[in-house]
Amino acid sequence: MSTAIFRGHARPLRFITCGSVDDGKSTLIGRLLYDSKALMVDQLESLGKARGAQSQSGKLDLSLVTDGLEAEREQGITIDVAYRYFATPKRKFIIADAPGHEQYTRNMVTGSSKSDVAVLLIDVVKLDFAQPTLTLLPQTKRHAALAGLLGLQHIVVAVNKMDAINFDAAKFERVVNAFGELAASLKLNAFTAIPMSALDGDGVVAHTVRTSWFQGPALLPHLESLEVSEARGGTTAHIAVQWVTRDESDDHLRWVTGDLAESTLAVGDAISVFPSGASAIVGAIRTGRGLIDSAKPGEAVAIRFDRQVDIARGDWIIAGNADAQVLTQKTQATIAWLDNAPLTVGRRYVVRHGSRWLPARISAISARLDLANGQWQDTVANETGNPFADVNANDLVRAEIEFAQALPLTAFAKSAALGAFVMVDPGTNATAAAGMIH
Repeated sequence: MSTAIFRGHARPLRFITCGSVDDGKSTLIGRLLYDSKALMVDQLESLGKARGAQSQSGKLDLSLVTDGLEAEREQGITIDVAYRYFATPKRKFIIADAPGHEQYTRNMVTGSSKSDVAVLLIDVVKLDFAQPTLTLLPQTKRHAALAGLLGLQHIVVAVNKMDAINFDAAKFERVVNAFGELAASLKLNAFTAIPMSALDGDGVVAHTVRTSWFQGPALLPHLESLEVSEARGGTTAHIAVQWVTRDESDDHLRWVTGDLAESTLAVGDAISVFPSGASAIVGAIRTGRGLIDSAKPGEAVAIRFDRQVDIARGDWIIAGNADAQVLTQKTQATIAWLDNAPLTVGRRYVVRHGSRWLPARISAISARLDLANGQWQDTVANETGNPFADVNANDLVRAEIEFAQALPLTAFAKSAALGAFVMVDPGTNATAAAGMIH
């Protein structure tokens, strides 16, 4: 089976705007919607009448397009992920606007989990160009690390507020070089840097005289041209079983439902069920399009097999031979700790892998990401034998995790479906962490 690459832009491009607080993320989205004529007349009228709609410079404050909560407006911050949809003649888009505050890093993780592209803003006003070495902000580094860990296929570095430094090309190059060093240390995919002023519109939908020295595309044309894969690293069809139903016309016909991930699945394909290891052939596929011969990744499907198979919610359907998939109970993972309560090594948590819930525990921590230099630092156990006892919200660590039963785990880089999990505190039901298998 082949990885589905969407050419001709068959589905919307999903991207997230991220970066440090007040870097101009909401303004950038408002500018994209405004300049691409994606705002309705009534939206423009409401925006003009909104309290605080005029910025200090007297220009329309486009950040209010996404900063819809009154409490956010009063504080001048974005505290939740705001989603917006718009389209150009060339493509449709789904935007996630992630908050910049460190305590809301969990929102960035949520917004990135379904995104193809990260638009990472860097506010040049906050950088000290007088220093011989240009230092990026910690939250910029954290969001860059998360974008890489979560497998986003493209990173766009939006070097914002260039108007504040008179669109100095040399300073722009210093920012690009600083981010290039960070990207190398984090082993990120190639990135594209674009100079812009979200407030004035330079470099957003089109370049202006002030950005004419830049040879690359403006942001919107660049996003319109990107090709993305639904597979997020995998090439084998996967279904996390959500439900098993019976056809009322025949008690012997059972349909298994779930979302198809990472590759196409066709009638006649061989599949394996995990954790049982049972094998079968796909006898029929049903989607919202009706009975079909082949389903595409991203579709909600109902599958019928050629034989009776013992299967239940929480199981995995994986295309191919069961011998090709190894069940694992203990593995190494990168953990983005999201809970306000600190991580406790050895404590029992509950993990969701696909649609299965099961107990698990973090048995050891081997490294933590040092945001000062973008390097992973090895841990050293303290006198209690508990390394990094102070892992707190928004820390990124590498750890060993033990599951209560063996699972069909795969490195996240090879399969976003099988290589990711969510960890929940059973006492508070708070989402404690997001994990990516090495």
